[in-house]
Order: sequence, then structure tokens, then C-alpha cells
Amino acid sequence: MDIDLAALLQASDVMLLFLALGMGLLIGKLRIGSFQLGATPGVLLSAILLGAWGFDLEAQTESLGFMLFIFCVGIEAGPNFFSNFLQDGARYISIAAIMVLTAVAVTNGVAHLLGLDEGLAAGMLAGSLTSTPTLVGAQDAVAQQMSHLGNDERRMIVSQISVGYAMTYLVGLLGLLLVLRYLPIALRFDPKEQARQLARDRGMDRERRRNVRTPILRAYEIRQGGDPEIIGRTLGELGIFQRAGLIVERVKRDGELLEPDFELVVQEGDKVALVGYPSSHARSDVDRSAEVYDPDLLEFRMDSAQVVVTNPDMIGATLGDLELETRYGCLVDGVTRAQVDLPVDRSMRLDRGDVLEVSGERNRLQKFARKIGAIEQESDVSDLMTFSFFFFGGLILGQFSLLLGELRVTLGNAGGLLLAGILMGFFRARNPMFGYIPQGAINVLKDLGLNIFMVSVGLSAGGDIVTALMESGAAILLGGACIMLVPLTVGYLYGALVLKMNPILLLGALTGAMTSTPALKTLNEMSDSAVPALGYAGTYTFANVFLTLGGASIIML
Repeated sequence: MDIDLAALLQASDVMLLFLALGMGLLIGKLRIGSFQLGATPGVLLSAILLGAWGFDLEAQTESLGFMLFIFCVGIEAGPNFFSNFLQDGARYISIAAIMVLTAVAVTNGVAHLLGLDEGLAAGMLAGSLTSTPTLVGAQDAVAQQMSHLGNDERRMIVSQISVGYAMTYLVGLLGLLLVLRYLPIALRFDPKEQARQLARDRGMDRERRRNVRTPILRAYEIRQGGDPEIIGRTLGELGIFQRAGLIVERVKRDGELLEPDFELVVQEGDKVALVGYPSSHARSDVDRSAEVYDPDLLEFRMDSAQVVVTNPDMIGATLGDLELETRYGCLVDGVTRAQVDLPVDRSMRLDRGDVLEVSGERNRLQKFARKIGAIEQESDVSDLMTFSFFFFGGLILGQFSLLLGELRVTLGNAGGLLLAGILMGFFRARNPMFGYIPQGAINVLKDLGLNIFMVSVGLSAGGDIVTALMESGAAILLGGACIMLVPLTVGYLYGALVLKMNPILLLGALTGAMTSTPALKTLNEMSDSAVPALGYAGTYTFANVFLTLGGASIIML
């Protein structure tokens, strides 16, 4: 039987979609030396090649991709979005807003200078900032704000958006990475030293960004002739955790287990169970010869859990305020905010929706979790009912419109779904049992939605990108470099001169304002630290919203 592959691909969106995805993800994995293109650019490139051969998707297939992506972005942003307005997030909001406003202004100027239409300009804005939310907002604005145009005209504008994005994406990505590499050299500061300085100022332990060691438990008998300073002193006076990083888990006296509170006076013959990492046991001053085996002290269950901060009284408290080790006998192994791993910083203030990875004895861990919030539900089952209703609600929100003279302003599908996702994430942070979607499931939906959308963008651009490159390729690439560089410069000057921010923290905030994960990885490598992630998490949440609005504004105005 003869198989006409081209005819099959033309007739089946599903076959075309997954061929483009498979090819693109394969291209993204290829390495040339130390350079790797990555998944999203790889999918975009494969789709452009297929688009140049005349393949395309139906509109409904395209829209499903961006809807899933923007809704999942909202879910991830929701836990921290509203609370950041009330805390230190004001400066991060201002950085994100200034960069987006500057980028929109520069894009309008470049478009006017080069005589570009609004579609190509919006695509250049999205590509130069490597911002998919901007692309989503622009394409959705065409559907919502230009309903008076015919289908062919709207598809032409969407195609131009895709062309502008495809042409300037690598300019924006590579340009940003080059700026991050050489800006510290030009300004004569050492990223590693700046990260260490900030870590010292905040009392952060740079080596404990996320612990992967397993705490171990050992028991010792307090004997006369050992350390004479131990007997007759309270556990609070001894400060075992402060001195060696060990937690007093249990105390046994005359066959009875005692609660290890601060006021308990240590007596000769007491047996004490100490838990901590191997290095903590190694540097402690306990008598190694007094180690004992006692099932009552050593046989209990150590658990680890993801604890979500939901208690309003804990918002703004620092990790040190929690007395996690001394009062609850637990260890914090990592902190995550807006899906970004942060350094374990005892002076860091907690925000609603922060996730603490905590290990400790089961009952004491649960007691701690009840104090600050709740243990995140561990399940592979997603609450698809809640997901579906919020998704539907987002589409309904996108239909509402406001008339300003002859201008009809709507949130559109992108804005409505983003807002609905933020609300779902916000309510989920307040009650982790509500609308549970495992993070792995969110990642799959977001990545699949993003790559489906990239396929549609590449296919749409493929037919026209060669023509655009031949007619005004150099001018568009140069304009894209300006759209990337000017907002980055303005954002840095604002953060350094007005906000007086630490340089490496500021660079993290700038990459968050451009929602560029590859740039964050580069900064972490340059500084040998997770400090840039603090700035990235601060601006990333708001940048997703502002960039979506920025893309729509180019089309609307």
C-alpha cells in the first residue's frame, strides 16, 4: 500500500502536531559543543520548516495550546500574586512595570521608524523579550479586538505576529545571555562576590540552597566524667542546635520518655536522642564512647513533607522566627516560591503559598505544619472538576467588554484565563485541599500547551518568514536587539540608582521581568549561588500579567 505522508499530514492536525513536537524536541536536545538550543526553540524551528512546506493547523488546535499554557501560568502565579502587593514586592512590581512600559514604547518607535504593521511589531516585542505571554496576548487581541475584519485579514495579522516572533526570538535570547555574561565585566563587579555579600548580609547559608542529605539519629548516655558542663544545665542553656546543628529529639530518664523542652534540666544517666546531618554529628562535642542503642529512642518514624504557608499570622515571619529546629525538632531542606527554588535563608520572610520542604519526626512535623499552614496533599489524582470550572470561568470572563468611545476593550481569552488561573492558585494557596493539581501535572499541561502553541506559531510563520527576511530581515533583527536592550538598560539603571539593589539580585529580577528561565540558570552558574532566584521570583509573577497586557496593547492601540 502506498502512503502519501504529505497528504496524511494535511488531513490530520494530530499527526502534524506530534510530528512537529517530536522533531522539535529532538532538535532541542542536540548539542554543538556546550550549546544546546532547548525544547521551545527546537519546536519553533521544526514548525517553521514544516510551515515553509505549506502545512498548517486548524484554529481550534492552535487556541487550545495557548489556553492551557496561559491558564497554568496563572495557577503558578496565583499563590504570591496578591500578597506581594502588601510586602517588599512593590519594588519588584515597579521593575516589571517599567521594563514592560519601556519595551512597548521602544517597539512602537521601532515600528514607526521601519514602517511596520502592528502584527509584526507585536511579534517583535514578544520575540525580543522571549516572552510567550506577550505572544499569547497579542494573538488573542487580534481575535477579540479585530472582529470587524475578515477571517483572511485576521489570519494575515496573526501570521505577521508569528513571523516577528520567530525572527527575533533568538536575538532576544542570545542577546540577553550575552548581556548577563559581559555586564559584570563592564561594570567591574564579581557576581560570586556580590552573591556572597548578599548571603552574608541576610544570614544565608550558601551551601544549603536545598539539602539532599538524609538526617541520621544517634543516642548518647550522659555520664559523669564526660562533659561536666552538660549535667545540671537546661536544654535551652546548652543550645545544642546552635552549637552543632543537632536537634534533641527525645530524652529518656529512668525508663520514661520526656518532652525535650527548653526548661528540661539534663541529669546524669539521661539518654538523649540527637538528630542531624552527618556533618553535624561529626562536629559535635558529645562523648562518642557514650553512644547507646535504645529502641525507645531510635525507633520512630522520620517523615518529610511539603508544607504550604497558609496561616495569615505567619505571613511576613522569617524562617528563624519559626524556631523550626529548637521547638519542633524539624529541619527545613528547601524553600520554593512561584516554582523557583530559593536559598535557605533564616532571615527570609514567608509569603502565602511558599512551600517548605521539611523533615522530622511525624507527630512533630504535623504539629509544625498546623502552625504555619498545611501539608500539601500527596496524591497523583487531579481535581479536574475544579480545573474545568475555573477554565470555563476564565473563558466567560474573557467575553466581558468595556466601551471607550469606539474602542471595545476586553480581557479576551488570554486575560480571562490568566485571571481565572491566578484566582485558582490563590484559593489553592489558602486551602491546599482545594483544587489539587499535582505540580507534575501542571508542568505537563503547561509544557504541552506551550509547545502546541509554538507549533502553531512556527507553522504560521513558515510560509512568510523567508520573504520577510529577504525584504527587511536586517532591520527587523536590529530593531529586535533594541527592543531587548533598551528595557534591560532602563531596568538596570532604575534598580541600581533608585532602588539601590544588589547587582546580582537585580539581574535576577530583570530576567524574571523577561520570564527567561535560561537566563536565570546562567546567572546561577555565574554567581555559584541561588541568590538570583530571589529577584527572579519577585518579578516573574507580575511580569506574566504585564507582558500579556503589553502584547495586547500593541494590537489595540
